This record gives sequence, structure tokens and C-alpha cells, in this order.
Amino acid sequence: MPVLESLRKSLRPRSLKRVFAVTLVLLLQAEFAIPFFLAEYYRGQGEHYVFAGRLPRSFEQIHRDFPLALDYIRRNRSRYDINVFFLGDSVAYGAETGEGESIPARLERELQGRFPGKKVRVWNLAVPGSEPGDLYCVLRRVEGLNPDLIVADFNMIFYGKASVEDPIAFDWLYLDEGLPGDAARAVDRIYRRSGKERVAEFFARHWKLYGKREVLNAVLFGGHPRKKLDELVRGYLIGISPAAPGSEKTGAGAGAGKQYGDAEARRQQRESVAFMYNPAPVDPATNRAYLFTKEILSCLKGGRARSLVFMTDQNPEILGGLITNRGFRHNVRVVDGLLRKSGVPYISFYGKIPSRMFADHVHLTPGGNSFVARRLADGIVPLLGGGER
Repeated sequence: MPVLESLRKSLRPRSLKRVFAVTLVLLLQAEFAIPFFLAEYYRGQGEHYVFAGRLPRSFEQIHRDFPLALDYIRRNRSRYDINVFFLGDSVAYGAETGEGESIPARLERELQGRFPGKKVRVWNLAVPGSEPGDLYCVLRRVEGLNPDLIVADFNMIFYGKASVEDPIAFDWLYLDEGLPGDAARAVDRIYRRSGKERVAEFFARHWKLYGKREVLNAVLFGGHPRKKLDELVRGYLIGISPAAPGSEKTGAGAGAGKQYGDAEARRQQRESVAFMYNPAPVDPATNRAYLFTKEILSCLKGGRARSLVFMTDQNPEILGGLITNRGFRHNVRVVDGLLRKSGVPYISFYGKIPSRMFADHVHLTPGGNSFVARRLADGIVPLLGGGER
């Protein structure tokens, strides 16, 4: 049969070698072309990119937009009399609230009122899902932009089992270009990886086609292409599933701050987040999240910009015994002691935020964000040299 004969010929070693050679040439071309095309992409995007209230929600898009955001700040910071960089995780980002309802957005309005006649900008550079290692890498990437003040949030979730085992959630934050050499060495010193992870990092650093895969996904697809498939499957399943009783009442943001209103809902959420609240003692000598925290505080204390750090709270109404047991309370004292003794101005909100101000186990409602922003403004005003109440 002619078709089978043709197929056999195409699969002969000689043909396979040609396929391999062509593939290798294409990969090499892509390897050298990617830096150029990405540079052109960022240059073109930078001309009309506007950094609004915060980074995108999609992790891949954050990877894409992070350099654009830093370039935007570099070009526009002179428009403001006071520039504040706000770093942290999803609590600082403002998860569960709108862009204008986050702590940084509320803080900007607070400071604008206390510094009449001056233009204030609070840049929300928080990355949802961040671990202490991510916070350190963000700090080292933005400190060269010379802000007037850096504010960073710390969360006891940072020091649980998940963060200790993997204190950097987003490898690109320390693998991409732009991280100072001493910062990369600090990451390597604290975060010792296995040989398998080292091999992956080698490819990410030195094989541009591999290292930029998330950026390329974000540029080409607006996110990871797998997510599009997930959305299609989820939409299909929802379409063929019978509606759950009362589902018509659940809209976007429905019941914000009230979704744990009954005991069963609280129990379910407590079980879903229990892994974050391991009461195992925090060892200051080996806990990598703790060590990254020390590194962050050292940089803030020795940096040119003034700084302030704060400890966020947890919702006891949902978490109950997960945060009231002896082990967890001991860990709170250990971390709180480190922050207090660092020499960096510090505000603790631990145990000071009413449960009604939480949207879930740790994220705040707009009212909770306002509460925190006012307290932060009280501490920030003296650091910036006065202001009016």
C-alpha cells in the first residue's frame, strides 16, 4: 500500500535525524529570538501600560505585568510627592474586595487627607499567594526605585508547614533577570533545593525558551492555556449538572463577610485551611520562612527608604482551636518577638480585629481594610515627617 510505504520511509533513521536536526535548529532560533521579541513586547506594551490599583489576579499575568509595573513606577513616580510601596500577600493585595477597597487603596486616601497639598501614591505590589521568600525577592527588585516608604505585611500562615517546605511560591521572582547578585546568593543560602530542583532551575536560568514559558503563555493566551481547557470543562459540567437548591441566590460576592454565618460553614472552611496552621514549633535556626523574614527586616533596616511592617490577624470565629492551641500561640510570640526587636517600625494587628471584619479565615472586608489602613496611617505619618489629622 503506497500510504504505508510512504510512512515507513518517513520513519527511517535517516528521516528521523532530519526531523531532529530541524527541530534543534528551530529551538536554537527561538532561543536567540525570544529575548529580542520579549524586549520588543515589553517596549511596545510599556508605551500604553497603566498600573492601576494592583497587579492582575492571574499568576501568569502577574509574571508578565510585573516588569511593566516596575517600569511604569520608574517613569511616573516623579508625579507624586510621596511614593509608598506596599508589599505582601493576598491580605495586602485585597483578596475578597474590590481594587479600590484594598488596604493600600484605603491607605492612600488616608494619607492624602493627612498630607493636604501633596500628591500621594500607594503602589500595591502585593502578590497573592506569596511566601516570605517571594516577599524578599519583590523587596530586592523594587528597592532601587527609591520609594519614600516601604510597607510590608507578615502573616502567621507564612510560618506553617507549607511555607517552611517551599518558602518561594513563584520561582520566576528569583530566576528572572533583575534580582541583585547578593539577593540570589541569599536565596540559595536559605532555600537549599534538591538536585532535581537544581536541574530545573538551571534550565529556567539558561534556556530562555524554557525559562520564559509562563511569560509566553501570558502573552499568547492571556494566562496558562491549560486554564482555558479547565474553564471549558467546568462550564460543560455546570451546564449538565442540576442546580443545587438555593444556588440561584449565590452571585459574585454574595454574602461577602457572611459566608461562614452558620456552624457547618465555619467547620468546612476550618477544615479546608487547617493545613496552613501547623502548630509545630518555629525553629529560628532552621525555619526557612523565619530566616527569610530576618533577611527582609535586615534589608529594610539597612535600606535608604523608611519602612514599616505589620502583622495581620486571623479570624478566631472560623479557625477556633487551630490558632488558640499552645503551639500556635508560642509561634505567634516567636514571630512577634522577631518583628518587635528588628528595629523596623512595627504594628501588630494580631488579636485586634473583630471577626465581623473578616471575609473568611484571614482576608478582610472593606471595613476591615479601612480599620487597618487608619492604624497604619497613624504610624506612617510621623515617619514621613508630620502631616495633619
